[in-house]
Parts: sequence; structure tokens; C-alpha cells
Amino acid sequence: VLISVENFNALSAAAETKLDALNHQFDALLAQMQTPKARRGMKTAFAASAKQLGKAAVAAARSRG
Repeated sequence: VLISVENFNALSAAAETKLDALNHQFDALLAQMQTPKARRGMKTAFAASAKQLGKAAVAAARSRG
């Protein structure tokens, strides 16, 4: 399959734009996970018992509707 250079450049630019957007989204999520509040939450989650995790899951499901 042959395509023009213009079409190739347009397709390449679109892919780069999507990749840049995903990179920015990932960086923002990673930064959120590095906050002291997030770290405390993860420590609490990993230290929780099965019963505590179950209660938290039910509460989260109810709050989502």
C-alpha cells in the first residue's frame, strides 16, 4: 500500500498527539499517587483485614450508585 507523504505525516502527527495526551494523563495520575494522602491510603489498604476491605468495597459501590 502506498500513501502520499502528506497523508503519512498527518497520520504520524495524529498518533503522536494521542501519545502525548496519554503521557500527560499518566504523569498526572502518577503525581496524584505520590502525595502523602495517597501513600497513607495505600498503607491503610494493605494493612486492612478482609472484613475491612469488604466494608470499604460495599461503601464505595453504594456511593457510585
